[in-house]
Amino acid sequence: MNKNLIFLIAILLFSQCKNNSVSHGSLNLDFENRVHNSLLPRMWHIGGEGVNIYLDKREKHSGKFSLKMEIPSQSNADGRLTGRLPIETFAGKNVEFKGWIKTQNVQNGYAGLWLRADDATGQTLSFDNMHERGLSGNNAWTQVSIKMDISESAKNIRFGGVFTGEGTAWFDNFELYINGEKYIDPIVPDKKRLSRKEISELRNYIYPLRTYNPDGGNTSDLDILSKLIGSSRVVALGEVSHGSSEIFKMKNRIIQYLAENKDFDIFSIEASMPEAYRMNDYVVHGKGDPRQLIWGMQYWMWATEEVLDIVEWMRRFNQSKQRIKFTGFDMQSHEGAVSELLNAFRGNENVENKIADLKIILNNVSLWIHRESARENVMKQFNSILSFLQHSIDTSALQTSEKAWLQQNVVIIQQYLKSVKTDNLVMLRDKSMANNFMWIKEQNPNSKFVIWAHNIHIMKADQLMGHHLAQKLGDDYVTFGFTFFDGSFSAWGNDGLTVYEAAPAYRGTLEYLLNQLNEPIFILDLRRIKANNSRYTEWLRQRLDYRVVGALGGGRVSNEFMNRKIVNDFDYLIFIRTSTPSVLLPR
Repeated sequence: MNKNLIFLIAILLFSQCKNNSVSHGSLNLDFENRVHNSLLPRMWHIGGEGVNIYLDKREKHSGKFSLKMEIPSQSNADGRLTGRLPIETFAGKNVEFKGWIKTQNVQNGYAGLWLRADDATGQTLSFDNMHERGLSGNNAWTQVSIKMDISESAKNIRFGGVFTGEGTAWFDNFELYINGEKYIDPIVPDKKRLSRKEISELRNYIYPLRTYNPDGGNTSDLDILSKLIGSSRVVALGEVSHGSSEIFKMKNRIIQYLAENKDFDIFSIEASMPEAYRMNDYVVHGKGDPRQLIWGMQYWMWATEEVLDIVEWMRRFNQSKQRIKFTGFDMQSHEGAVSELLNAFRGNENVENKIADLKIILNNVSLWIHRESARENVMKQFNSILSFLQHSIDTSALQTSEKAWLQQNVVIIQQYLKSVKTDNLVMLRDKSMANNFMWIKEQNPNSKFVIWAHNIHIMKADQLMGHHLAQKLGDDYVTFGFTFFDGSFSAWGNDGLTVYEAAPAYRGTLEYLLNQLNEPIFILDLRRIKANNSRYTEWLRQRLDYRVVGALGGGRVSNEFMNRKIVNDFDYLIFIRTSTPSVLLPR
């Protein structure tokens, strides 16, 4: 799957849209609230390659807007509108989801509603997307509905509109019923300003920082990390954008401090696991070209001057002896894992032949994975090859640590194939990344770890990687989210991989309110805020829009903000007033 699409899906599942109005409906079921200065719906995420999706002022069932999806002829695209339902309100209930849809020249597909509930592991409990009864052809405004019993064990409920094929579809006036009673969408006020009391109280929970630059200067401002981290041995550093120079530099500064002062000795990044491990050959032994190794980690966002600076610092830090290792835990490609197996059994013709067969299966996965007639036979062959490889590893003369590493590469291949097969990619990916990190930790039981990943992955909620790690590690796992008020960042967008301006932090967002402290860089102690339960920080313990960018920008996502309780997501938040774009390395 296209990696940019994966990041889009990740944001799709966890983000909400924005508006600068005085108040908003928490679900925006009628699409009347829109993103500031755009024709995009607030509180919804829109997705789909090759689909034009926007609010339509002219054609609507009622009110000011409907949501319009246009798919050109012969493009066979899919458009999707996604929202989330509050678990505490809808779990364990009979839910009816109604909506009005109009279609024009819809062919080779349909327009409909969809509703889905997942359990704590990300497995689907119930799902309906009107696949057999959606609207096609030409239809005047028609009300359609889905009825579903939502399990009490549901932990994630998503809903919205879907349009596949070609033509035009409009959506409007969604309604929800719980056990036959109409659900009334609450009106949530946007907070305009912090009062003097609120600012005074908030200052008790912030720790100003001297700089984000790892300049080798005074680090006394970072001494607070000893108190915040305590005896925890796994520290996760997030990032609101995969392309912010200041965030990368701040993380570099923290990593250096933790390694030099707190004996943190393993760095683990959101990058393809086998390829990331190859960087360790340079960091520890000076082998290879660090620029090529960075590009080899599969993701453009690590191929920056800022990440290269971290790598080069690690190499200098290891000059006298090994003091820090470079690892990774992602699983979205198979090439590196196959290469590791091939290198280990070079010259063994039987194993080489099996690996060659495996490469054919994996390289052509898109041709057979969705063809029922071929899938069963290919999967039997795939499983047979992996069993052969696992046996070959176990019976080889390799050292125990080498065997463990090769078996882990077999796991990466299995995880990759599952990711291609599933329709719940984000949950599977995050659980896999958590398992891969735990494997690294188990191989290094006496080490301390710094994790580098997007905010979404390290957060302690929603069956994401951080949730799994928090359950397994307890207080041994500490998280630092990152955000910024304004500026720009590197991202994929309408103009390709380049610089994009950040959307303004509008009234009521976390960043808009934190900027009123007039502190350019600081750590916010969310853990103490949550524990102390002060009435002057109540606003911060409620649901707030806060920034999320990821790897996409410039129109590739419908928003840069999500609506959540940030005190449940992170232990601490690092605020940087202004972001500038990361500096990309030439290939």
